[in-house]
Amino acid sequence: MSGGETLELTTTATLEDGGEGEEGEAELVINTTLSLASRLNQRADLLRNIFSFHKTRNPKHYINLRSFSKLFHRALPPPPLWTMFPHSNHTTIQSLVDHLEELQGDEESSGNVPSVLFIEEGEFEYGGRDGGEGNFVTMKKPLSMYGAGRGMTTLVGVGLKIQGKKSEGIIEIEDLTIKGSEGSGLNANYGMNVIMRGCSVEECKWCGVSAYGADISCDDLQVIGCGDSGVCAGYNATITLSGEGTSIQGNVTTGRSAYYGLEAEESGVQSVIHLVVPLTKEQISTNNGGGGNWGGDGTIEQISK
Repeated sequence: MSGGETLELTTTATLEDGGEGEEGEAELVINTTLSLASRLNQRADLLRNIFSFHKTRNPKHYINLRSFSKLFHRALPPPPLWTMFPHSNHTTIQSLVDHLEELQGDEESSGNVPSVLFIEEGEFEYGGRDGGEGNFVTMKKPLSMYGAGRGMTTLVGVGLKIQGKKSEGIIEIEDLTIKGSEGSGLNANYGMNVIMRGCSVEECKWCGVSAYGADISCDDLQVIGCGDSGVCAGYNATITLSGEGTSIQGNVTTGRSAYYGLEAEESGVQSVIHLVVPLTKEQISTNNGGGGNWGGDGTIEQISK
């Protein structure tokens, strides 16, 4: 066939009695459509299995992938309701969080409230309320907060304070950096439990990550150069550290001997820091001042999972 010629393929449907016509052509269209749909479903199932081994849990990655093609759209589950900051109606993260929490308390709106907050790439210097701890964002209702990546989304001079009730749900924080808070970088204070993934906490005035009467699970957490303890489990709290990227170093810059890189405060009320194997305190907690790399009257122990 020469370059200027066009090859046209024609298919004719034949009925069982040997006749041809519109009914046969319709049958071919239906069968072809079903065949294509079946193949598309098979490919979608294969992609779905592949994605089941994919490490990321950030729904923004899946939202972007779903927009690439119909196949990805079919293979990936629909995303949760979400919103973004910066936001045209809210100048601070605290304002947006307050609005979402207000909607959660509204019976008419509660089913249509975003459960995920994406914070875009950049540095954000003012997060919320101004008080004794400096600027911080207070979270009182379940919410998943995702940045664009460690070091790509940075809350500067802004800490996160977790309150609310444990029975209401969990706070998730992922892929961002908290830097230079006037208080603690993240403080779960007798409120909801917290899951952190792929976060850094740097140069905060008080502790990097602290929990009192709550539990925090951190994967690939980095706490660097904070004034008091890098990680502190207080009254009846458990902090679990996992992930090969975990590093607690150069903290207790105040030099106070009562603080440590890893601190479990009281033993009588089950203050515990768990290190998931293969992590060890000697490996992850280094070059901290004050009382040293680990200490306190609580428990710091390695666990299997």
